[in-house]
Amino acid sequence: MEQIIFEDQNILIINKPRGLLLQQDGDESHLSLDKMVADYLKMTAMPAHRLDKDTSGLCVFAKNKKTADELGKIFNDHTQIEKHYITLVVGNIEEDGVVDAPLRKSFERKKMVVAPLKSGAKPAITKYSVIERHTDYTLLDVQLLTGRTHQIRAHMSYIRHHVVGDVKYGDYKINNIFKRDFSFENQFLHAYKLKFLDIKGHLNYLKNREFSADLPPELQEILKKLDN
Repeated sequence: MEQIIFEDQNILIINKPRGLLLQQDGDESHLSLDKMVADYLKMTAMPAHRLDKDTSGLCVFAKNKKTADELGKIFNDHTQIEKHYITLVVGNIEEDGVVDAPLRKSFERKKMVVAPLKSGAKPAITKYSVIERHTDYTLLDVQLLTGRTHQIRAHMSYIRHHVVGDVKYGDYKINNIFKRDFSFENQFLHAYKLKFLDIKGHLNYLKNREFSADLPPELQEILKKLDN
């Protein structure tokens, strides 16, 4: 199977391509990563966390129930693992920062919105640091300190630095520019690094292990051409 980053008796880490569903959506005709993994392993494996269809990058699968339970706790806790993404956002960000803004589902708009905790929102914290600046855009390393649905996309929209190509939370005019100039119609978001920290239990051999996946060539080409 292509794009395997790491595999042992307990876990499988794969670099998921953009545009591929992580899990089956009920339509057997739709290709999904969990089905591909099951075909490869000749058994069912459980994804330990979520990744949007149009986000590329690292996905962790558990090969047995004990591992699935432990990984579930690790990914929900956020103190035993670091999840880092690379994203290109609109505008120039001068310095590193943190977005601490609770999120809840807006059923009317079918998206996540910033709202007070008393309204039913859940705590959401996103840490970001500047990798490089372009004329009208900034490339960021983003770390999730909580794991809410669409957290990065919603938080970047909240601070008015929309993720490039994001059709739900992004900037319509900017997205059209990238469609015209780069034939790019998806969100510029890649889950590039996982670092296991003080892991306990039968996965403690992963303590301080770090796994990474390079930015896809399509996204690298966009960065090269941005300021030309």
